Amino acid sequence: MKTEQEKQAATIIREVASLLRSLKKQIADDYRASDDVDDNRPGMSVTIGTNDMISWTYQTGDNSYSGSCYSCKSWGVISLYRNSNCLELAKQAVDEMAEAHYSLTA
Repeated sequence: MKTEQEKQAATIIREVASLLRSLKKQIADDYRASDDVDDNRPGMSVTIGTNDMISWTYQTGDNSYSGSCYSCKSWGVISLYRNSNCLELAKQAVDEMAEAHYSLTA
């Protein structure tokens, strides 16, 4: 039987995967997921943030100093490419976000 935390994470994973599928369609040829000179594939950086592991927000691009995730306590950051598995990336981002969130609340 799943815990309430596991149920909430599963819900967020489904929602984030849906978001990533939408964002993937918006990746232009000149978009890059990072500033790395070796990153030459079209892609984008996506940050998922939360304060409570119930509601969440996202932003694309640099999250260093501003954006909807900047004020969140916990983040998950992924690189999204046209051939990315959106469900796997959503799991990765939510796992990262949950790990940070629950370590802060422990």
